[in-house]
Amino acid sequence: MTIDPTPTAPVLALDVRADPGLVADLAALGRALEAARLGGVVVSGDAERGELHPVLAAAALAPHTHAIALLARTDAVDVEPFHLATQLMSLDHVSLGRAGWLVEARSDEAAAAAVGREALSGADLEREVADVVRTGRLVWDSWADDAVVRDVERGVYMDASRLQYVDAETATFSVRGPSITPRSPQGLVPVLVADEDAAAVGGTTVRDLADGRARDVEIDPTADASAIVAAVRAALEGARDDEPAPRLVRLLEAGFAADPEGRALELARAADELRDLGLVAPAPAPGTTLRSQLSLARPDVVIDPARRADRARTA
Repeated sequence: MTIDPTPTAPVLALDVRADPGLVADLAALGRALEAARLGGVVVSGDAERGELHPVLAAAALAPHTHAIALLARTDAVDVEPFHLATQLMSLDHVSLGRAGWLVEARSDEAAAAAVGREALSGADLEREVADVVRTGRLVWDSWADDAVVRDVERGVYMDASRLQYVDAETATFSVRGPSITPRSPQGLVPVLVADEDAAAVGGTTVRDLADGRARDVEIDPTADASAIVAAVRAALEGARDDEPAPRLVRLLEAGFAADPEGRALELARAADELRDLGLVAPAPAPGTTLRSQLSLARPDVVIDPARRADRARTA
């Protein structure tokens, strides 16, 4: 299947905070999100606020949803890049190709101290985020699609010649690899940057590395469908001519946490009207990957002979 590299309309997604109370009944939450007929849900979370980790909350939600994409908005700085990359791969596996990453860049002194480092800012922060995104993609591409052979007679699970080392060396970390997780359904997990995070993430990632931008749209918690449509329409039509078209619209403060079922009905009406106007992408069918929703082709892996995992490593 050939996919247009530029989307015709952005995917409509709802931002949900990973509050323990909201995810207490994951089955009900999943039903409400699917009933809203959105393209996806962005799970945001902040440990300092007592919230759950977005990747883990999204993974727990995955079995209770079937069509909508599950995007984790999470930090690229105060983390181990290898672990973050494999966590996102695992989210892609359990969601059968519906995972995405909205990159955050934390520069909080307390958060940095909690992991034994100093907070970064300015050019150092921009460089770190870009290094983590690049390294994540190397980890995601460290297994070829046909690496798992499951040869029971020979007792071989995977072909080491179809794996490759990451061999990432940056100013602050190094990752050898390869991944401990086979390549996930989408190959490369889509990487997006929300309006709220663009300044901290930095121009290198926003312009050169991310798969696209997420347009943030604030919604009054009591807004009806017509008000939601008006807010999204104004945000999309008010974009500057020199801005790239957003690949995602992220609805904020939509009142979903207070009344999931009631707000789902209003969001569904708004989503249908926005689709009729051609402003957002069609609702995904079960089995649709996020890359397909975003009009992104699934890339192949090219194994570098110099980095093949079946070669002996002495350093």
